[in-house]
Amino acid sequence: MGTKPLVVTGQHELADQLAHPSYQTIWDRAVEIFGDLRLARDWMNTPLPVLDGNSPETFAKSGETAKQREVLNILIRIEYGLFD
Repeated sequence: MGTKPLVVTGQHELADQLAHPSYQTIWDRAVEIFGDLRLARDWMNTPLPVLDGNSPETFAKSGETAKQREVLNILIRIEYGLFD
């Protein structure tokens, strides 16, 4: 599939994404942070202990704002190297 051009999300846009998360926003952020569609897909489909063994994809597709926001917060932490 190739890589998507790197787009850096600004502070105001990120705040808006957190206020109104969506499935597409999560995917866009994952591709932006991992820099590659395949890597983003692998991460999105991997069960994570921090999500009680669910995959980010499951939370993103849930349609539940709190769950979608949780995935975005994890992506932000990965982006800034704050994830243990």
